[in-house]
Amino acid sequence: MLSAFYFIANAVKPASKATITSGNPTHGSNITYKKHYSSAPHYEQESFHIRPPVAPGSSIGDIKKTPLLFQPFTVKDLTLANRIIVAPMCMYSSKDGFMTDYHLAHLGSFAISGAGLVLAEATAVEPRGRISPADTGIWSDDHIPAIKRVVDFVHSQGSKMGIQLAHAGRKASTKVPYDSEAYPDSEYWNDDVIAPSGGPEFQWDEKHVVPRSLSIAEIQQVIKAFGAAAVRAAKAGMDTVEVHGAHGYLIHNFLSPVTNHRTDAYGGSLENRARLMLEVIKEVRTNFPAEKPIFLRVSASDCIEHLEGPSWEIEQTVQIAKWAKEAGVDVIHISSGGNTAQQKVLYSPGYQVHYAERVRKDVPGLAVVAVGSITGGKQAQEVLEAEKADLVAAARSFLKHPSFTLDAARELGIKVSYAPQYFAAKYV
Repeated sequence: MLSAFYFIANAVKPASKATITSGNPTHGSNITYKKHYSSAPHYEQESFHIRPPVAPGSSIGDIKKTPLLFQPFTVKDLTLANRIIVAPMCMYSSKDGFMTDYHLAHLGSFAISGAGLVLAEATAVEPRGRISPADTGIWSDDHIPAIKRVVDFVHSQGSKMGIQLAHAGRKASTKVPYDSEAYPDSEYWNDDVIAPSGGPEFQWDEKHVVPRSLSIAEIQQVIKAFGAAAVRAAKAGMDTVEVHGAHGYLIHNFLSPVTNHRTDAYGGSLENRARLMLEVIKEVRTNFPAEKPIFLRVSASDCIEHLEGPSWEIEQTVQIAKWAKEAGVDVIHISSGGNTAQQKVLYSPGYQVHYAERVRKDVPGLAVVAVGSITGGKQAQEVLEAEKADLVAAARSFLKHPSFTLDAARELGIKVSYAPQYFAAKYV
């Protein structure tokens, strides 16, 4: 007689054979990458999901009495069940750019617990655009299947998903923050870290690599890489893409006079320093479905007001937000800092919201996301009620509490739907 295990093990056959590429254990680390996916097919069981009748995090009360935080939000063809966004967070858990089971569990948990939109971490449009060798990538069609696996799960729970298209610029080729020995020297590209302006004076700090200046031809290659990444994001089923122009990475490097000393068409005036960003936006817009929205993440300030000399400030952010809207951006995500080690960021609850408020006031018609130490439902609701932003995003709060969305609903005293498997959580 055949065992019960036999029937369970053979009940689900592979839809088709998946190619799995073995990777070597990471050097000097307790982290091991045993495999990553390099082709699209998956086992049928991996695609089986119980689909909730209503997306978790959706208000199930009188919509007229529902706080703004839990009212739906629509931009183009994207409708979110609520106005809570999971901000992109680098997890440093990839090998050769591939998303793994870790990303499925990490990002999927936020969808199960009702986040309206889950934004995947800064994902490099070319290999040298990674912050570290452990970053996710979207520079190859081989990356699409593993990304799509995560997207499909997030969608199965009723949430929407986007991905942040990024290039680390002068902050590339750095060590993994939680394990500096995780990768051997051969995995780094210290001789090919790029920036608008190069040389020792443009090194972010002693832990970063001295960058070299990009040629005009190389700038065009980077722009095309963003466009190709947008095509792959669409093939993976993403509802939106977010162009990463913040935190001292390549686009921010070009925007700020602190890091851009070029004298050609990509340096000098604000118009020239914004040229790369606008050309990237147009390339992404051309290569991403027209009915789907595009987000832009920017740092509103270099946070070096205590120093003399030019820097990146809110007035310039307002102007480039207007240009970005004209170029095809539908939603702008307002952060700050990251461009220089000399910054002084004064952290406090909602410390960046005033930047979002300024952009929302001065650039009508452009939806605005506020982010920065947003830790609870009442605080998030107050931001929306005061018309300081249209949406709110959180990162560390989701790391502390993956159920942040459901917790916010409880704090506001409203009823929302739960994932069917989590029904018992309603009563505790």
